[in-house]
Parts: sequence; C-alpha cells; structure tokens
Amino acid sequence: MHKRALVLSALLAATAGSDLLAKEVQYPSKPITLIVPYPPGGPNDVIARTLSAELSKELKVPVVIENKAGAAGNIGTAAAARAPSDGYTIALPGSALAINTVIFDNLPYRLSDFRAIGLVAQGPVVAVAHPSAGIRSIAELAQAAKARPEAFPFPSGGKGTSPHLGGVLFNQQAQVKMTHVPYKGTGEFVPDLLAGRVPVAFVSPLIARQHVDSGALVALATTGEKRLRGWERVPTVAESGYPGFKVQPWYALVAPAATPDGVVHTLHEALQKALQSPRVQEKLVNLGLDAVPGTIRQADAAILGEAAQWKGIDWSE
Repeated sequence: MHKRALVLSALLAATAGSDLLAKEVQYPSKPITLIVPYPPGGPNDVIARTLSAELSKELKVPVVIENKAGAAGNIGTAAAARAPSDGYTIALPGSALAINTVIFDNLPYRLSDFRAIGLVAQGPVVAVAHPSAGIRSIAELAQAAKARPEAFPFPSGGKGTSPHLGGVLFNQQAQVKMTHVPYKGTGEFVPDLLAGRVPVAFVSPLIARQHVDSGALVALATTGEKRLRGWERVPTVAESGYPGFKVQPWYALVAPAATPDGVVHTLHEALQKALQSPRVQEKLVNLGLDAVPGTIRQADAAILGEAAQWKGIDWSE
C-alpha cells in the first residue's frame, strides 16, 4: 500500500505540473487589449494599428486597440498600470511614459508600475510653420520669436509629448519665450495649424509630410541627430545653429509590472517577428521612423535613459 501511495502521489504531482504547464502554454487564449493613451490618428495610434495586425498573426488571437486619451497620455497609461497582470492588457506609450515622471507632480503611475516588452520604433519630429508666418528656417523662427514672442504660440498633444518637448527645448536653446498651447492630442491641433491659428509646431513626419508636399506647411528642420530619411533637403535643428539639440521619440510595448516572465517573453518574441514584417517596416518608414528590434533589457535602458535626459530642463511655463 505504501508503494502504491507513493506512485499515486507521484502521478498526481506530475499531473498537476502538466496542468500548470498547459495553462502557461495556453497563453494567449483570448483577445489582447492594446491601450493607446492618445486619440485616433496620431503616431501612437497608427503604429499600434499597424503592429496589432502582425501581433494577431503571431499570437493567434485578436489584438484589439483601445484609445484612452487625455491628460498628456496619463489617463490611458494609468489605466494600463492598473490592469490585471495577466498579459491580456498591454500598452503602447511613447517617450512620454518616462518624461511625464519628470514633469508632472502626483502622476497616477510610476515607471516601476510597468515592465518593458520591447521597443517598437523611434524617429525625430519636424519643425513646421504656416506659410502666413513668413518663416522659412529655424534661424528665422528664432529671430522672429525674439522680436514678437506673443505671435508664436506652439501647440502640442499635451505636456511631455514630442511637440511639447520640441518647443520647450527650442525655447531654452534659442532663448525665446514661445507660449505652449496644449491640446487633447496631436491630431486635435492640426486643423488650427493648417488654418494658421497657431503659426509653428513640432509634429510627426506622419502629419507633416502631406501638408509640406502640398505647400500648406513649410518644413524648417528635423529634430534628430542626423537628417531624416526621405527629408534629406531639410536640415536638423542641431546643424541649424543649435548643437546637441535632439528630440527623437520612441514607442514601446509595456505590460503591468507583475506580468509573468513567460507571458512577457511570448509577447516579446511576437513583437520581434512583427517588426521584421515588410508591411510594418514600410509603414514605419512612411511615418519617418525606424523599427527598433532588440532585447527587453535594451528597452528598459531606453525608458530609464529618457527620464534622465529631461531632468535638467526648466518645465515652468
């Protein structure tokens, strides 16, 4: 009887272990929600919708976009932080995930509330002007803004977004005082920009391209370390008289901090395969971005490094 009991116990233990393994292998077994903390139409949203189709193929379940806009991305990001840590709710924030921890008091999340799945893409933004402003270069913008700062408000999708960072950094390096005008999201201020109600902005190449090509906007400079692919005739802000100027936002997939290692690994591997898709790479190039495949550790380093970069900036307005 004793030997039979031991055998039975061993069989039960093996069965339990198999059940646990089966449960882990089953992930994912239902749709995954991908939170985009900005309105439809902006870079985060376009990237998420492009990526979700490939992730769905890799993971064999639907990846459903949920836009939760507002408060410079903080509403959607906080919702992702509070989500169950089971891998069925993830988020695609941009650099603002890290930057907002520097510029906001009483933020409804901390960086430690998340763990990285992986970087997705990165690229600069474009400084543009409405033709009625009579501005054709960054040097001309600096000169005009020094003479009449009240005439050059700049819009953004909220504090911590790339259009905001571009304007703040330019204000400090050019020693001008253009006024920041926050909107609910990047797509929200484009009509005012195209109508000339706001004369200048730092915007995604996704938004700028068609309007620059049509003559509705004038490209002044790009904000990366080198000239943007497809925009080679447009100088960088750094080479226009402001060495070291860099606003080069990234986009990343993240999950709640307590999400199990095995789940994060599954999502990471699916992301790496999705980034190899010609469709995804073509879309990113059209957005003025480069795919950023790499390790989870590299994504963690990028997020922490972004927060460190902006700690010395004066955010008072």
